[in-house]
Amino acid sequence: MAAVDGSPASGAAAHAAARTARQLSAPLELVRVLALPSEDPVDERGSGVALHTAAGELDVLRRELVAVAPDLAVTAVVRRGRAGDELVEASRTAERIVLGEHAAGRGLGSVIDLLVRRAHCPVLLHRRGRRPAGGVVVGLDCLPGTDALLDAAADEAVARGAVLHVVHGRTSRRPGSGVLDAERALLEGLVSRAQLPRPGLVVHLQVRHEGAGSLLLDAADGAQLLVLGRRPSPAERRSSGTGTTLLLRAPCSLLLVAVERAAPPADRPDDPDGVGPPALPAAAGRA
Repeated sequence: MAAVDGSPASGAAAHAAARTARQLSAPLELVRVLALPSEDPVDERGSGVALHTAAGELDVLRRELVAVAPDLAVTAVVRRGRAGDELVEASRTAERIVLGEHAAGRGLGSVIDLLVRRAHCPVLLHRRGRRPAGGVVVGLDCLPGTDALLDAAADEAVARGAVLHVVHGRTSRRPGSGVLDAERALLEGLVSRAQLPRPGLVVHLQVRHEGAGSLLLDAADGAQLLVLGRRPSPAERRSSGTGTTLLLRAPCSLLLVAVERAAPPADRPDDPDGVGPPALPAAAGRA
């Protein structure tokens, strides 16, 4: 599913969504949300014009995508209501939701912030002009759910024909405690297991005693995609500071994948290394 608002950024995101839909062998739905009109008759007439215009623009975009990819089934729908709430609801039946980066602007923005926290499927934040032939980067924290996030990133790397870069950073008051070595061994085992059903997948593993935020920003420079996990949480909870920084500053597109996780141990607080937003939903089914 591609969230469209008529802007060039959302148009570029729709083209990215079309590529994703073909990779997933899924149909693509273009969704535009218009605010509900007030009870003022003048507002209602203006709303009818806006609805007709939006539907026409969506159809033009739909035909443009079909012309590029004739084998892709593309539908378009205009919904009425609050944009964030409507897109969260639409995400219940989507395999992935794609948005243009302008939705975040210089801050996260209310719509994307809501989707990052509550969408029922992975969220792809598409950044225009950044489609290098680089690799796919994933940040892993070695908490429960790490294997599922690694599998999602590995599938993405295979679909894109890209190298997978696995990044793990840990800051600890006891750098000589051996914890980092144990985590490296864990990740090496998970990487080997992920490669078994994916012949030809090349994986580079980076494990360092350093904050994961800076490691991921460095790794994302030149990458085509950064994959981060997001943990289920109450709707009011915000992303971690490091997760927000990555959303705002990562130079490539980002894929946020919901991962069910148990509570972290007492000596390892939520998002200790900052590998991604610690709070958020589950996953669901359609592009």
